[in-house]
Amino acid sequence: MGDQRRQQGRERSEAFRERRRHGRLLVQVEVGPRHLAALERLALLDAGERDKACIAWAVSRFLDAAPHVSALGDTLWPAEEEETDDA
Repeated sequence: MGDQRRQQGRERSEAFRERRRHGRLLVQVEVGPRHLAALERLALLDAGERDKACIAWAVSRFLDAAPHVSALGDTLWPAEEEETDDA
């Protein structure tokens, strides 16, 4: 039993160092019914799926896409255009 705990400790330490090397963080997030419905509409989560690992995967995929969606928005609606419309 002690060997198993040491092995788990080593694995957690290595996972921490790997995330740190790549600038990633492990965080807890609260996902509500509206979030789950949105993930289902985006086809990132099967309808009715409530397994925590599946939800975590869907949230991770959503966040993976966020920089690309943001860049698309910046291309379609440049910030300079917004500023001139306000003037």
